[in-house]
Amino acid sequence: MLSTSSRLHTIVYAVLMSVVLICATVHFTALIAPYLEERNVNTAILTSAIASCVLAPPASILMALYSSKLISVQEQLHELATTDPLTSLLNRRAFAHRYEREAARYDRTNRPISLLLIDLDYFKLINDKYGHAGGDEALRILADHLRATSRFGTDDVARWGGEEFAILLSDTGHQSAVRVAERLRRQIETLKVKFNDHQIHLEASIGVIACRKRETLEQAMQRVDLCLRQAKSQGRNRITVYPEDMPVDAETVSVA
Repeated sequence: MLSTSSRLHTIVYAVLMSVVLICATVHFTALIAPYLEERNVNTAILTSAIASCVLAPPASILMALYSSKLISVQEQLHELATTDPLTSLLNRRAFAHRYEREAARYDRTNRPISLLLIDLDYFKLINDKYGHAGGDEALRILADHLRATSRFGTDDVARWGGEEFAILLSDTGHQSAVRVAERLRRQIETLKVKFNDHQIHLEASIGVIACRKRETLEQAMQRVDLCLRQAKSQGRNRITVYPEDMPVDAETVSVA
């Protein structure tokens, strides 16, 4: 399905092509008029006007439909290149581009960004008990929740790989990021994943960091992955913050 901007492009393209074809026909008639007998000039002008009015609309519509088809294919290719097929979230490549953009803005404006890495706890057990179809459904439900609770146009949510999800929080310092992570952790506990006649219970561990200036995505992911592994080792279903970011005081929040 074409986006609104693409549909508008198609309509404008059809109108413009009609105008171009009519003008071209009139111009051609004007060019050959000097070579016609006087009595035939009016006939030629009338004939060209009728022909252009009859032929221009369908011709322009066909050209516009062809153009819209190309746009649709381009949009589909772009979606395939930037989204994860299972969850429809950003994939790694698209997330990396978003991170580069936000990191450059942070360097330029001092408006902070933070990074969350979320991992479903005991996901292997979910797959073993309910099969890969059950595991996929759990991933889709979690992805839908992360998308629905993120700030549209501000936060970037991606499936990082397997049962891991990354969230880039724009204009968000470490304290706010910890609050976001803890809210998500609590919400994930309450998600209802219905699969066949079963209900799958979810829990998640979350690593949290405040990104540094001129920090690459690879460096940021190394730090946040350290936090995530620490959360896993401390019992799961908790969040862990990078040591230099902040001290915390909560049962489910710790410092790596």
